[in-house]
Amino acid sequence: MRKPIIAGAVLAVTSVLILAALNVNYLVRRNKDYLLGRLAQEFGRKISADEIEVTFKPLGARFVNLAIADPPAFSADDFVRAKNFQVELRLLPLLIGQLRVAKVVLESPVVTIVRGTDGKYNFESPTSVENGAENRTDRSKPPSDGNRDGELFLITSLNISDGTLRYRDLNSGGELTVTQINLKVSDIERDEPVEIQLDAAVMTAKTNLKFNSRVGPIAGILDYRDFPVDGNIDADNLDLGKVNRALPQFRKALPRHLRFDGIYDIKDLKFKGTWHNLSLKGAISGTDASVRFE
Repeated sequence: MRKPIIAGAVLAVTSVLILAALNVNYLVRRNKDYLLGRLAQEFGRKISADEIEVTFKPLGARFVNLAIADPPAFSADDFVRAKNFQVELRLLPLLIGQLRVAKVVLESPVVTIVRGTDGKYNFESPTSVENGAENRTDRSKPPSDGNRDGELFLITSLNISDGTLRYRDLNSGGELTVTQINLKVSDIERDEPVEIQLDAAVMTAKTNLKFNSRVGPIAGILDYRDFPVDGNIDADNLDLGKVNRALPQFRKALPRHLRFDGIYDIKDLKFKGTWHNLSLKGAISGTDASVRFE
């Protein structure tokens, strides 16, 4: 008798959960425009999606054909488009009313980054600019609870497949396109190293860059150039001249011994240390020069 009762109870609970899921998604579909409008208010830019679905395993939400618009000052195009955008939430914080992201998954995203003539980027929001000004005005003030919540919201793992990144500098006219991006970033914690795996096609038709690294722990380190790093790079036919012309700011941020021009092949170049004190081991061969690190 006991087994049929247990089986019946499990069936009843399962039926309730399925009914709840169907009911929630019915309400989400009915109120899709309202929900997207609220998100647009939070982010300060127009957001659209063909479909929104609440998921229970894992707990989170999925957006089909998501589009996040550029600020009107930059362009009428989209800042981000993604075939599938999924957010997984942490259950325990949610039970006490706190929103904590566990994982973000992006399928076939297209991200367009634009640097305006005033030096500002299209991913910046008026809120972040104002907060930055306030921080510069008084750095002695402790961070507010809201800022801490925002920081914790960003602590997540990331998985991008078949992505595209387009960069344009309206001031210098530089452009850079990276396709076939497959990126995995492990959980971002201050007291644990972060694992990063990246494959991409930089200014070419096929994948020519592979990058693996461990970064951190970063607890107590204020300058990103002092973050511990350990990893390796492989590249074929990588045109660093085009990259440098498109991203002069990035080139200036690199240590002097990593500033190269020309087209290079990089074979298992290992690096370890920090940006300020980086040890390298491997070989780089270029069209007009070769460099070996030991």
